[in-house]
Amino acid sequence: MNNDEKMICKEFEREVYLYLDNDLSTDRKKYWRQHITSCKTCSSLISDVEIVIKNAHVELTEDLLDAKFDKMVEQAIQKKRFKIAEWLFPQGTAKEKYIFSLKLTVVGVLAAIAVVISLTSNQPNAVKTISNELLDWEGNKITSQINEIKNTMNLIHEDNWDKQIIMLDERMKVLEKESDKFSFN
Repeated sequence: MNNDEKMICKEFEREVYLYLDNDLSTDRKKYWRQHITSCKTCSSLISDVEIVIKNAHVELTEDLLDAKFDKMVEQAIQKKRFKIAEWLFPQGTAKEKYIFSLKLTVVGVLAAIAVVISLTSNQPNAVKTISNELLDWEGNKITSQINEIKNTMNLIHEDNWDKQIIMLDERMKVLEKESDKFSFN
């Protein structure tokens, strides 16, 4: 099975319940029907899910007491709980344990070497090499322009305030366009 087929099957796993509940578009249902006929994995998956749904429907028709439900949840969690001890000290023959310990040691040594190399290398820090001008986003220039507009507003006389407002509006539009260059949107 190639990567494309695996991706298609993973997508079907995400949509299998929608498929069974008829919550997909007709084109999508048709696509999955064709895929299921040619893919044994997905065909098996849909059969298994249908069995689970059928059994769940029968079993879930009875009311569960809170204590019984809590106990069922706790048992399920205990079965799935990841145990570090089991991972670090796997069960098996002495040879299997030795091979696992060797692999774990090699990974640890490689990680330590990578940390030492990264700490001792002379490569420049990407954050430190960004220029102050770029980080400032021409803030000083924009601040001076805003101050210029404020000063102009203070100088407005009542007799020609319409012209001044139009000029300020145009200037604000220019500033907005210039500031859009530096936005991340």
